[in-house]
Order: sequence, then C-alpha cells, then structure tokens
Amino acid sequence: MSSPQTLHDTIKESVPEFQARLKQKLSQIFQPELVKTEWATMADERDLYSPRLDAAIGPFATNRIYIEEYNRLVRQHESLLLHLFEMHRSNLRGHGQPDNHFDFEHVCMRNQNARCFMAFEIENEVSRKHLMGGAINAAALGRVGLAIAWNPEKLRAFVRMRSYLLFLSEVGKNTFDPSNLLILSKDQVMDIISKHVPKTLPAHQ
Repeated sequence: MSSPQTLHDTIKESVPEFQARLKQKLSQIFQPELVKTEWATMADERDLYSPRLDAAIGPFATNRIYIEEYNRLVRQHESLLLHLFEMHRSNLRGHGQPDNHFDFEHVCMRNQNARCFMAFEIENEVSRKHLMGGAINAAALGRVGLAIAWNPEKLRAFVRMRSYLLFLSEVGKNTFDPSNLLILSKDQVMDIISKHVPKTLPAHQ
C-alpha cells in the first residue's frame, strides 16, 4: 500500500515539480550537466522554430553530430532503456495494440542524427493536436523519445496517436515515423528511472 506521502505526491504533484524530480533522478544516472529541463532545442538557429523539451539528456548536438557518443550511451544504459522499452510494449498490449512493430535495437538506432540522447515530453492538460506535436518533437529530437502521459486518458491518447501514424504508413500515406518513441505513464517512468539510480552514485567529472 502506498504511504500517505506517496499518495499525496501522486495526486498533488504539478508538472514543474515532476520535471524537477525527474531531473534530480536522471542527474544521478547521467552527468548532471547533461540533464536539462525546458531545453530550447533550436536556440542556436535564429530562423527556425525552437520547441522546448520538457526534459532532455545530452550531449546536445547544437554544433556537431554525436552519433558515436549516443551509440556508447545506448550500450552503457542498455538496462534502463530496455526496461523503458518493455514497459512501453506492455502499455501497447494493455490497449489492445500489437507490440512487435519495432525491436529494441531499431528503437535505439533509428534516429541517428538526433539533437539529444533522450527527449522527454510530458502531456497533461493539452489538446490532442498539442499531444501529437509533443510526441513528434520527442521522437524527432531524441535518439530515444519518451512520451510521458500524466493520466490514463493521455496514455490512451498517445497509444491511439501512434497507431494512427503507423496506419498511415501501412496504407502508403505521408506520415511521421514513431518507431523511436516510447509511451509510458509518469509513474512508470519515475519508478523505472528510480530503480536504475546507482546505490553508490558515480563521481561525475
């Protein structure tokens, strides 16, 4: 049974509070200077629209490409990524959707020229159009993108959006590739990341 404090946090926590907690946990796994919230992804490109990711893990490919560095991080954090991937597959099955479109290696290697290693988009009180925009940003900008649903309704909406994009592809329509996008609830994400925080924290340089 959840403790009163845990139950209170689950019910009352705001999105900024969740972002701060997420950043704190991720900074125990990755180098703290590479973990950012509200990261302006194209701030160095004056003529381009610059979406802000709710959270992101670098290195950030603003002046160069980091393909090999991201490949190394995939290998280094394979257990964490695999845990997120398996929960994503479970969510698809839980909503009556097939979970075998893409294997783990494809998810981790699809977006080679990413802007960051992991991109997180948290969706709470937004329209379905905004929800799709957030998911596309996470998948387009991260080597691995995470669409984080605030509640069961948003989780269902994310799964349906993904199925819609895959359907468009299957029938030969112009669409967006969601193959590197993982869909999880906020509690699932926090639980998995917390389990991968080292018991002895690394001495980041």
